[in-house]
Amino acid sequence: MKKLFLSLLMITFGCVAFAQKSLVLQALKKYNVSEEVLNPNLKDNLEKYAHEVQRTVTINDKDKVYISSFDPNKQDPPQWTLVSVNGKNPSKGEQKAFEKEHNQKTDFKVDDNSYKISKDDGNTLEITYQYDPASVDSDHGFFKDCLFTLHINAKTGRLEKMTEVNLKDLKIKILKATKLTTEVTYQYIEKDKTYVPLNDRVEVVIKLLGNEMPMITTDKYTLKP
Repeated sequence: MKKLFLSLLMITFGCVAFAQKSLVLQALKKYNVSEEVLNPNLKDNLEKYAHEVQRTVTINDKDKVYISSFDPNKQDPPQWTLVSVNGKNPSKGEQKAFEKEHNQKTDFKVDDNSYKISKDDGNTLEITYQYDPASVDSDHGFFKDCLFTLHINAKTGRLEKMTEVNLKDLKIKILKATKLTTEVTYQYIEKDKTYVPLNDRVEVVIKLLGNEMPMITTDKYTLKP
């Protein structure tokens, strides 16, 4: 009897998850929106194109600006190059940190049961979701406690931005964060029928020795001709 109950429970949860995603897919179809917008790894599309990234990290009102470039046509790695930091050649430590970050590969997946339509007024379609915890590695474990929202222009059928907010205090490695918000704006490349990020902004508020310290990271992506 216990096994039968567990089986029925799993089937019920599976049906709910299917129903939730089915409603989302229907809404996308209604506004002629590509299902690609549901891909949580849209940033990976940038790897098809040569591009430059200007990253600005702001802590205590002080900016640090990193310029890097990516060339998909390079036959041998690294395809990434850290060009400068605050207009100067990067130090060995900065180069090492850059290489470590860009050698990491992630493949996040969405928990189908978490899909919800939070807004659909004929002008804007908003879809919320959370990551499947099983797809989140140890370095990004905090993402499982964040809510993501897709903001779609219902008139044009285009994804305009994705926002993220934490649902509770987070532990990011050894640090405690009371706030994590992200906003990524996208551009649609018509000839390739795909999205790439245009800008993103991440604000993290770290709690350190009883004080809160905000850190803002902005990335601006420029495709090269």
